[in-house]
Amino acid sequence: MHDGLPMDKRALLRLEELDAMDEKRLMAPQSLELYRIQMTKAYDKMVRPRAFKEGDLVLVLRRPILGRHHGPKFAPNWEGPYIIKEVYEGGSYKLVDKEGKCSIPPINGRYLKKYYP
Repeated sequence: MHDGLPMDKRALLRLEELDAMDEKRLMAPQSLELYRIQMTKAYDKMVRPRAFKEGDLVLVLRRPILGRHHGPKFAPNWEGPYIIKEVYEGGSYKLVDKEGKCSIPPINGRYLKKYYP
């Protein structure tokens, strides 16, 4: 494209292209920040905050963190109900079963859902 131009014109065009690249480099972090803000808003719309209090009945998602599940293929994904004994900061809960035994370690609230008898 620049083959038919004299050397001084080529140099000026090259400098203009480099200036344009600097502007694009400066705009990139701004675009990334705007994208991050948009994605945060979209995610926050879909999140359902789960807050439980002591004495609530909850079901626990069966996961490998609770131990290996060796059962039928179509066994339920949730087990319980459990009673919330303690509420820790950061969204963790200590659970006990109906007899008051603490059979599982403290668990994050994202693995719990409210049980309606």
